[in-house]
Amino acid sequence: MIMISNVVIAIVLIVIAAAAYFINLFRGKEEDSVSNTLILTGISLIASGIPAISDAVVDCIFQLLSLQSLENEGGYLFRAIIGLALVVLGLALKVNLKKRIYVLNMYGIAAQKDIDEPKALADLKLAEHKVKEQIIDFVQLFNGGTAINPTSNKAICKQIENAAAKFSAKATEQKKTYFTGMAPIPYTVYAGTFLETAKIEQYFEYNAHDGKYYSLKSREKNGWENLAVTFPQSPDASVTEIVLAISISHKVRDTDLSQFSTDLVHLSLNTPKDNVIKNIKQLKEYKSVMDDVIQNQLIAKYPNLKTIHIAASIPSCVSVELGKIIGMRTNRMPDIVIHHYISSNIPCYVFGLHVNGANKGELC
Repeated sequence: MIMISNVVIAIVLIVIAAAAYFINLFRGKEEDSVSNTLILTGISLIASGIPAISDAVVDCIFQLLSLQSLENEGGYLFRAIIGLALVVLGLALKVNLKKRIYVLNMYGIAAQKDIDEPKALADLKLAEHKVKEQIIDFVQLFNGGTAINPTSNKAICKQIENAAAKFSAKATEQKKTYFTGMAPIPYTVYAGTFLETAKIEQYFEYNAHDGKYYSLKSREKNGWENLAVTFPQSPDASVTEIVLAISISHKVRDTDLSQFSTDLVHLSLNTPKDNVIKNIKQLKEYKSVMDDVIQNQLIAKYPNLKTIHIAASIPSCVSVELGKIIGMRTNRMPDIVIHHYISSNIPCYVFGLHVNGANKGELC
């Protein structure tokens, strides 16, 4: 009978579809599980539309159950058409998924913003269904940073490590992976050390003055300020620790660094200001300068250098790229500590976070 034959084929297809779905989930391919299941089910239906294959499957199952084989009288073309439709639908879904963008968003301060909010989507000219956002939220744990302690710091660092590992795995599979965040600089740099192999294609920055998000432009454009290094007039080559002040968003003033009793090295724009980085090429240039200063120039001036204390006023895109520099060369650099600034506090830098070396992830 046609009905019994179709029921048998349907049961086989359900088993195949369920197996395909759960295999994809087990492999961590949850976004692809539906499209892959549709394609495999469609192919199976097309195959069942070929009389020889369909009859063979039904006969095999009936023999396994010791039942009398049935005379299959048709239904092949209908199954093949449905199968083709499922394959086309699965392929269309897979292509659409490839166009999605994956955003890692870090929340560390109270003024967090979701990229998938209607206003942010409008600012960035993105379609909601094409945005997959992964959020690292440690606002409550950080609590403004004034009472950070080893326990809360350990929890934050572990959360960042796990999220960064997940995002890095995704970044190796997808073409469009972005980063944004409003989080303390020490933890954003720390996240960057775990994203050293992740290809982050674009950054979203938030302009607090007009309340809008913007993405860094990908086209090449000249005209930005140079990031320049300034050493003390008479560097003390004997010191084992120095302070590197990086001023891009705001000027890091010597008066704010009075708690440090060692040489101060400045890496600064002539006129630091918020949202000064507009271009991917500009970001790459600043990253190259930071890399050269940390890797080469500091070591040349301070041959006994063991620890670099970094006090920085930088946007999230620079924080991540700084972390990636450190992560890529973690075994060839002195210990690096990133300090957190609170203007109302005395001293201004309330804690530091080790971002490499044996003490990575610990407070200073």
